[in-house]
Amino acid sequence: MPISRPATIILGMAGPQRTHHVALVRDDAVLLAADGSLPRFVQDLEDDDGPDPTAYATTLAGPGVHLAPVVTLPPEDSDDRPDRLHVLALRGAAPAGAVWRRADDLPEPWRSPVRLALEQYAGVAPPRRPDWFRPGWHDRVEAWVDRQLSATGRRRTGPLRTHRVWSISAVLEVPTDRGALWFKACCDHFVAEAAIVHRLARRIGELVPGLVATDDEAGWLLMEPLRGAADSDRAEGAVDAAAPAWARAQVAALDWLDELRAAGCPERGLEATLEGWRAVLATSPELARLTDAERQELPAATARAEALVRELSACGIPDTLSHGDLHPGNVAYDGSEVRIFDWTDGCVSHPFLDGSHLARVLDWYGTGEGEAERVLQAYAGPWRDAFPDADVDRALELAPLADLVFQSVTFAQIAAAAEDGVGDFEGVVLRFTREVIARVR
Repeated sequence: MPISRPATIILGMAGPQRTHHVALVRDDAVLLAADGSLPRFVQDLEDDDGPDPTAYATTLAGPGVHLAPVVTLPPEDSDDRPDRLHVLALRGAAPAGAVWRRADDLPEPWRSPVRLALEQYAGVAPPRRPDWFRPGWHDRVEAWVDRQLSATGRRRTGPLRTHRVWSISAVLEVPTDRGALWFKACCDHFVAEAAIVHRLARRIGELVPGLVATDDEAGWLLMEPLRGAADSDRAEGAVDAAAPAWARAQVAALDWLDELRAAGCPERGLEATLEGWRAVLATSPELARLTDAERQELPAATARAEALVRELSACGIPDTLSHGDLHPGNVAYDGSEVRIFDWTDGCVSHPFLDGSHLARVLDWYGTGEGEAERVLQAYAGPWRDAFPDADVDRALELAPLADLVFQSVTFAQIAAAAEDGVGDFEGVVLRFTREVIARVR
């Protein structure tokens, strides 16, 4: 990092902001900015089109990769947006004109988390820490990518670039001589994603990302880029195109569910969902934050909700392939071609949870009046045709509640599978539980 470069880079100015500090480490030394502080940047929390902070951090001070999850620094007073710290291992040549300082000489609050990250990186990692925070992982991935590219007549033109790394997945951009590709790896909890997408590519390849290669055992995906995947370039009408296309694919998938099960696709039907939900209600530490009034309501609300979820299952629509987190941000659409991506939550479950989730998220986004209902009806059309005796209307009424129950289990399981202390999903189970209580009053 040239000494003359500013210490702080500001990404956007419109909304609430968060400051990120970057500790780029070489052996036992940390790169400093010109003023003696860690390089830092300010994130606009409402800028959805900006780079992910983990991506920007790897380029701010010099070429690096995260050697630990992002650290939340102690908040100042009542700050509800505490600073973040990225600890990176230098990967490549050291920046010209950089100033380095021993990690032990850093002031707090940086010294302790940097020292801890270095010790864990060189020694024993905490339980459930993903492999992408371990030495040599990026080298192994690049070697695997190079073998796959060679088989297709392509070659890599530079190191893999971070798009996002966090507790459940690592997504990297792969520069090649014929354009960028995308690599994804998942944590152990979602390791079946690669095998699931591999099967989907054979059956409904037009609706999922184009695959270059997979390593089903490692949970690695190498994919073609998606047109219209970002909010900034997604064409109008993406959800209208996706809803009926996805419903038709789900109906067709009834004939090949055993292939998905063999690939490790989880069974998350009625009994699995309710059993998981009971476990959440019994063990989630977040529910200690319910008010006294909410705790008094919870037993009756739980019984009522379970009865309604069972009623949904009895409406005549069978379980099938489900995305598990179908929302507009997981739909790529360029005006002619629609593809659904991010299959970490793929499972066999009640299909209307997908349709309901897609419509409910539209309500969260504050889209035009009636849009969610229009999309929901478009999604239901193929199911009405395939199962004319099913009570589709009642199923549509019940699906939003069932989706809340389903998502409560999803997020509780993810939080339990993630490394202690990362806090990526803090408060989600509490929020969904409160929504369940409100819906069945």
